[in-house]
Amino acid sequence: MSIPKIRRSQRGSADELTAAATLDLTKAVDMRYLQQVIGYQRQPSAQAWTWYDNIGEIHYAVSRGARIAGYTKLKPYKLNSNGTIGKEIKGGMEADIVERIQSPYGGVRQLCSRYFTQMKIPADSYLIRCRDEDGEIEGYDFISADEIDLSTLTAAMGASIASGMVASGIDPSTIIRRITTPGGRGGAAITRDVRISDFLGRVWRPSARYIDLADSPMAALQLECELLNLLTLGLKAKMLSRLALNGIFYIPTEISQVRTAMPKGSDTEVTDNEVVNRLITAATYAVTHPDTAEAAIPIFMSGPAQFADALRHIVFDREIYLTDMKLRQELIDRILMGLDVQPQDVRGLGDSSHWSAWAVSDDERRVNINPEIENMCWALTRMVLRAEMAEMGATTGRINNTVLWYDLTDANVKTNLAEDSRQLHDRALISDEAARRMSGVIETDSPSEIEQIRAFGRKNNNPYLATYGMDTQKKFDWDKVAATKPPGPSADSPADPAKVGPGVGDPGSPHPADQKTDTPRKLRPA
Repeated sequence: MSIPKIRRSQRGSADELTAAATLDLTKAVDMRYLQQVIGYQRQPSAQAWTWYDNIGEIHYAVSRGARIAGYTKLKPYKLNSNGTIGKEIKGGMEADIVERIQSPYGGVRQLCSRYFTQMKIPADSYLIRCRDEDGEIEGYDFISADEIDLSTLTAAMGASIASGMVASGIDPSTIIRRITTPGGRGGAAITRDVRISDFLGRVWRPSARYIDLADSPMAALQLECELLNLLTLGLKAKMLSRLALNGIFYIPTEISQVRTAMPKGSDTEVTDNEVVNRLITAATYAVTHPDTAEAAIPIFMSGPAQFADALRHIVFDREIYLTDMKLRQELIDRILMGLDVQPQDVRGLGDSSHWSAWAVSDDERRVNINPEIENMCWALTRMVLRAEMAEMGATTGRINNTVLWYDLTDANVKTNLAEDSRQLHDRALISDEAARRMSGVIETDSPSEIEQIRAFGRKNNNPYLATYGMDTQKKFDWDKVAATKPPGPSADSPADPAKVGPGVGDPGSPHPADQKTDTPRKLRPA
């Protein structure tokens, strides 16, 4: 088994620790490692997935982050001498390999989304190579420990030990089964065969205590998830309780005979009190027949006058609901913070300004999304990109200087990004391609070289360049075009005389005494 290497992120301020181990299941030591790790991880992983499936806030928070991660574009890059990301590699074997890194169940988006979800729930994932029915490679996928059935591999290992061939390893044609649908509900589990040669390795967030165990965020939130689930079930029970919601209609036993207006054809529930029978029938009919006239009018009832005040509707105090809802919201906030999710992303931003909304979204990508995608790129670089480059005969220097990296520009939600791109382009700080991408314009809409020349001609009032490449350009009489004066004054013409000039008399504001006017002093302006 390859020694799991720990690498601290070199980009961004939100550094994460993630481990990746390339596994060769034809070797007994790697197979034993996989069996032992899955044995430890299966139970806590199953519990974490249970909370993800049953608690809507957790499901929404994680799936929302997974959808943002799905905007990732994977590209090969050169590494600079200091280890930072250099220039993008546009072609060659590197670009061809990266183009094939996608999931057969939804492309690059699904591959990134599944990885993000698994790092948030069990924090443990396994990379496999997927093949079609003809055995052709059709992509890659990340699977969890719950999806792996090692029974066939265990049997092969047992046969190898029994024959004394364990030292030579396990037959590479041996398969493991990927569980795509669990058994139960009257049906058997549905599985897909995976060659052990297509089982590439493990990616996980290592525990601070035991390095080979996964540090799942959901494990630390076990108590909060249990309390939230119990609160939800309790609220459901209360809302289904007629006693808690509808109260009690108290009727004294002295009132046993009553005359009421009953709907035609109604059935009466049999009790010892005729008054209760008739009231239940009338109330039930109004609920089950809301479109009838009887449902819109009150129930008429007559009886002894001295007992009229004894009829009471007792409604119980519901203040406990407010306490439950406050406690429930506090638990949700604690769970979201444990998942590195901004609570505002789940509850909504309300009346926040667009600046606050941008700050929350940027912080989510910086802390919650980017580190996970960076770790995925690191694992794919080791297990896929560099491994396939080595198989294709690339030199060691070329392999070590190549890395898979990501582009999350499409996930940017700033509404003024187009204006930012124009400002940066005018200052020659970004390329034409970057300006189009930031403005949401597809690359196929970029102008051709001839169109760029024409645009330059229009901008500089050059008719020759403005019509460059046109068939009609040959029909122009360019001598007449050159003799035609452009609109407006010529460059050497004097300016028009000013229509206004300086005032006549002494400079400055004249004293009122010097002004010749018949207006009385008290009517003059101050």
